[in-house]
Amino acid sequence: MSERTRSLTFAGILVALATVLVVLVATSPSDVDRVESIGQRIKCPVCQGESIADSPSTMARDMMDLITERVDAGFSDQAIIDELLESYSGALLLDPPTGGATLLLWLAPLGALAVGVVVILWWRRHPREEADGEEATPSRKLAPMVVLGVAFVAIVVVATMALRDQPGPAAGVADLSAQDLSEVSNETMEAVIASNLDNPQIDGMRLALAERYFQSGDYKSAFPHYLAVAESDTASADEVVAALVRLGWMVWDGNAEAEAAINLFDQALEVDPGSSTAKYLKAEVLWCGLDDTTQAATLFQDVLADPNLSADARAQVETSLANINSGVGCR
Repeated sequence: MSERTRSLTFAGILVALATVLVVLVATSPSDVDRVESIGQRIKCPVCQGESIADSPSTMARDMMDLITERVDAGFSDQAIIDELLESYSGALLLDPPTGGATLLLWLAPLGALAVGVVVILWWRRHPREEADGEEATPSRKLAPMVVLGVAFVAIVVVATMALRDQPGPAAGVADLSAQDLSEVSNETMEAVIASNLDNPQIDGMRLALAERYFQSGDYKSAFPHYLAVAESDTASADEVVAALVRLGWMVWDGNAEAEAAINLFDQALEVDPGSSTAKYLKAEVLWCGLDDTTQAATLFQDVLADPNLSADARAQVETSLANINSGVGCR
């Protein structure tokens, strides 16, 4: 093979390897791609075999919105998946996709490495004028190293991309236990929760964060945290009751689903039959949602029998009971 042909072949190989690297970088998933990819991997809790990315259900849309928020906040794919599986009962991890840009992303550097090895072996088996006693040119000596270097760069790029998706260091529950949570941002609390899903101390932090969202009217963000606490095996009875009561009120106030709300209040009363908050809110839904004034009045009277009821709460319950007794409709 002539020197010119060898040079052209070498240049073509370098161009091919460079193209592989460009494609590798270009196919790095965007935020939109990540949201779609994660959504395709999670089974919709209320659907038949559909992913949340393909489901039109309200819960699936809420879950996709949560993925978008977490991607924008810089969470890793695994941290987002773990949070979804923890927060939404019935959500399952589907088999991850093996085609498309993701497959190209991982096969491209392997191809680059293989080409590099083949070129080096070929060069070693086809010596040039050195066999005739002629000294190899500097470019001739450097060529195998350049090829190997380009292949190595391809491997480094993929390793960097893989590491980029690993969850970074995050504060633990213990790191915040001595702090006043009012001084900790929602974002920090979200990161701590996502990194400590199996820590039994996380229930209290979830509840505190959910309460922030609830008080600000952000039911969508509050719901998964309250649900996680309500279904937790490590949460205290008080925490479970608090979560169930909030869930019940959000279901009623947000979606006007009276039966579902009453079911959640009943679950809270199973845990703590003396919960005045659960009784009062159940009475409100019975009265305003189902027009069941008889049961509502009975529950209001039970609440008024609580000696620990605050003056403001007592006045509110007395007003509701008086309205029922006088035939005034729910406000």
